[in-house]
Amino acid sequence: MAVQVMVDGVIRDATPDELGEIVGRSNGNIKALKVAKNEQINGWRSAANTSTFAHADKHFDCDALSRSDIDGVANHIGLFGDFPTGFPGMWKAADNTMLPVPDVDAFRALYASMTAQGAANFMRSQVLKAQLENASTAEEIAAITW
Repeated sequence: MAVQVMVDGVIRDATPDELGEIVGRSNGNIKALKVAKNEQINGWRSAANTSTFAHADKHFDCDALSRSDIDGVANHIGLFGDFPTGFPGMWKAADNTMLPVPDVDAFRALYASMTAQGAANFMRSQVLKAQLENASTAEEIAAITW
């Protein structure tokens, strides 16, 4: 269950930073602190999954638009075995340089790097959640960071 806040009269899910503030104000209520920290961990993972991933000594965006483009090409390859018509044979990195992607295997390697980063982010969140499960004081909970 997401922790919600009201900002300027609008109720929305708390950001990871706001959750950190909530944790700081929970006055030692361990259950409330753990709920807020769990939501904060989920927020950290979500932010990490939609930031960038490394491949071939470059970083690539993985925001919603970039992910849609990546998945669209991957789905086309999955359905038809080749790139979509007009595929430029390259992929733009976060620094606006281009990575040659001359064939499907090169694209699969790019996609595998994105998937590996997502798996690493998941595993990191699970390690933090295990630490949270074992935490018994407000200080231990507060010390859990991404």
